[in-house]
Amino acid sequence: MKNINLFDVYEGKNLPEGKKSYALSFELLNEEKTLKDKDITEVMNSLIKSFAKEFNAELR
Repeated sequence: MKNINLFDVYEGKNLPEGKKSYALSFELLNEEKTLKDKDITEVMNSLIKSFAKEFNAELR
């Protein structure tokens, strides 16, 4: 992972009270090879699991 960017935080209409929606972008880099869809999917699934475990986050 090269970079993670938080570019939006939303709370209000269409979200349960006390919940926030965070929009993140990820820049992935492997200096040894070109990343394939499978590689990116594995990283993203790992991130989703980690965020769910650590922050009780849900993918919207």
